[in-house]
Amino acid sequence: MIGVLRSSGWLLMLMLLTHRAVNAQSVTAETHPVQAVVDEAALDEELEADGSLDDATDTIDLVTTDQGLSFYADVRTSYVETENDNRDGNTARDDYFRARWRAQTTYNVTERMRFGARVAGLCSTRECEPNFTFDSSIPSSTGMNEGDITIDSLYLHRFRNERFDLAAGRLQTKFVARGGVFAKSLDRNDSNNTRVNWTDGIHGTFRANNGWVAHGILQYNSRSGPSNVRHDPLDFSDPDSRVTYYFGAENAELRGHVVQRGIGISYLPKSLMTDGTRDGRIDDYWGIVARYAARWPQQSDGPRLRISSEVGYAPDTQTRAAAQLPGDGDVDGWAWNLTASIMDFLPSHSIGLNYGRTDPGWLLSPQYTDNEELLEIRYRWRRGPNFVVEIRARQRKELEQRIDTVRKRDRHDIYLRFSWGYSSNP
Repeated sequence: MIGVLRSSGWLLMLMLLTHRAVNAQSVTAETHPVQAVVDEAALDEELEADGSLDDATDTIDLVTTDQGLSFYADVRTSYVETENDNRDGNTARDDYFRARWRAQTTYNVTERMRFGARVAGLCSTRECEPNFTFDSSIPSSTGMNEGDITIDSLYLHRFRNERFDLAAGRLQTKFVARGGVFAKSLDRNDSNNTRVNWTDGIHGTFRANNGWVAHGILQYNSRSGPSNVRHDPLDFSDPDSRVTYYFGAENAELRGHVVQRGIGISYLPKSLMTDGTRDGRIDDYWGIVARYAARWPQQSDGPRLRISSEVGYAPDTQTRAAAQLPGDGDVDGWAWNLTASIMDFLPSHSIGLNYGRTDPGWLLSPQYTDNEELLEIRYRWRRGPNFVVEIRARQRKELEQRIDTVRKRDRHDIYLRFSWGYSSNP
């Protein structure tokens, strides 16, 4: 409780400081307007999904241009302060600065074919020694290590040939609930926050006349591990786990107050260590997610409420012993989240709440840890399409206490985050 109050106090103070910065810069903006100006309705539909400039946009949905060669770069930097009440009874505190930079180029080979590549790197006050690597798997549970530089996109995209798109290579794949301030996902969101990860494989889409878009992804997984976030005890040592599958359908056309509805199915053959070890049973793992988003009123500018929710279920899960939890049988595999955002309560200022609850058997989310309850508040100031400021306070608590531990783990953190982007396109 003390941690929550402390985080909330920091959040309110930072919001006041940011609001002062807004007022100071609004005068400057009258004389020096932002170079890239977009229609407010288009901003709402295309960019409202999160504070980052592309946290809800995957490889296959990148905007196409008539230019032969184009360039895009972004930098995201954040100050993070954490306080963890660990399972062993100790309390650990930390604070640091972290930055991610990315530089991307695309080349239109033909009118309907494009080649793309992107270099990404991480740096922090804890580690910033450059280390270029090009591996088939990520070295940590969330992505590349601090100091690493890698190629996180390298693909060929055949697009909008009638109703079909097809991209192959090293891709960014994202399926998120478009919740206004938040872009949350229970199953797939590559390179969210300041992470660097990816999907090696093939991504195809089919666009129907009624607004629905069908997705199919075949993903390659290295024996040494996955290239995007997957939680233990998922393991890819078995030869049959080299290729995993994702099938989904989504409709983002406005229908009344509904702005998004979708469903996704992940199938990971021979990847679940049901007993927690490679010597035990190795079973298929699969999960299904339904997502939804709506807004009131229907207008694209002015104050409005935007909500989103996801519900996920995994029918086949690991044993309680494998999850290091007391009792017999298998763990539960449910997961769900709910977000509510007040958009533009002042022009360009938005704030939102996010609650998530994830059973020990849900192992697919890059943003929600298994066996945890999460509560988050986030403020966002979008200063045009190329600059975003965010402040977040978050608390995460374990649902069930693990065996041989003194207490449940309780973690809370705050951050102040800046995201900036540049594009060579007009």
